[in-house]
Amino acid sequence: MAALAFLAAGPATVTVTTAVATAPAVPPPTVTRTPSPSGSPTVLEPPPGSPVDHTVGGETLATAGAVLAGDGTAPVPTVDARAWLVAETDSGDVLGAYSPHARRAPASTIKLLTALATAPVLEPEQHYTVTAADAEVQGSRVGLVPAQEYTVDELQHGLLLASGNDAAHAIAVAAGGVGTTLELMNEQAQRLGAFDTNALTPHGLDVPGQVTSAYDLALIGRHVLEHERLAELARTRNYDFPGRDGATFQIQNQNRLLGSYKGAVGLKTGYTSQAGHTFVGAATRDGRTLLAVVLGTGGRAENAAAALLDWGFGASTAEPVGRLVSTEDVAAMVADAEQEGEDPAGNPFDEYGDALSSPGGTSDGVPSVVWFSLAAAAAFGGAGFVVRRRNARRGSGRYAPRR
Repeated sequence: MAALAFLAAGPATVTVTTAVATAPAVPPPTVTRTPSPSGSPTVLEPPPGSPVDHTVGGETLATAGAVLAGDGTAPVPTVDARAWLVAETDSGDVLGAYSPHARRAPASTIKLLTALATAPVLEPEQHYTVTAADAEVQGSRVGLVPAQEYTVDELQHGLLLASGNDAAHAIAVAAGGVGTTLELMNEQAQRLGAFDTNALTPHGLDVPGQVTSAYDLALIGRHVLEHERLAELARTRNYDFPGRDGATFQIQNQNRLLGSYKGAVGLKTGYTSQAGHTFVGAATRDGRTLLAVVLGTGGRAENAAAALLDWGFGASTAEPVGRLVSTEDVAAMVADAEQEGEDPAGNPFDEYGDALSSPGGTSDGVPSVVWFSLAAAAAFGGAGFVVRRRNARRGSGRYAPRR
């Protein structure tokens, strides 16, 4: 098995090259970590409150820097980004990454999670009357008119195409209120294994403590692609949106890869002053779908994503450096934590298997996560779930088990 090459975290412009090494006699592969000139850590710990004490997707993905297989694959292009990841959706193979678990501001890419978490509780033809609070949200807006009625389908188009913060707020209220929607979003993130993610708004405007990671956005993007209706919305280029007095106006998808990059099928752009440009992109060629997540670029992130997708499509034989976990993997990992009697943050479990935490969240100010949905998933799995959980224990080294 080929060795993996790691480069320490550095400035925004990252030049990544592969290193050819002699394969070790037995797995796991030999790992070389280059000390950071700035003294920053080269290995990232799991986030506070995580239900697991190891890095999701494989320990190699804990690197604060580049991680690539040293198998002779063509060098990755120079990428202007603070974090990125390229993965196959079907296999879950992570082909390459740079600081994939670094927690960063998401900007509007968090709207993928908003759409995914609220879809089960909203019907496309459900009607909602816009309020002044919806229409006056700061930042990018699709142009909702107060007191005007819209369908959820129309609001979702405004969310995913025009990246409307007003549409995000309206959807959150329609789904039960902003607070309820944030609970849905964070619960959804935990079910997917997106433990780096802490959603504090439905639209992604900068708020202290609102973070995600390239790895988490890949998980979220993968599930959006698996959701037939949301996937269709994300690849829609134009839409006639309702205006005043029965008129319509055309909105365009902010994703510039649609129509310009061969096989592009989504997914979401983002920008704030804190996050920089962010992007979750996907493309399908010859039956193979790749995801590229780019965070913290100085210019439009689609350019970096296109270069990474080109590299990924040319690296069909690349040795994977990690894995996008499945929901079954996640439930198994949480069941393991439950079996130990407490979660990794030191919170005991109550009689139902839920983690108990002190009011207000963890000691560092990150809101605590209640893992009841995951514990329930484990319980419903019965005896078969125990087998999956035991198998999952074998995957805590190089990468998580493949499903």
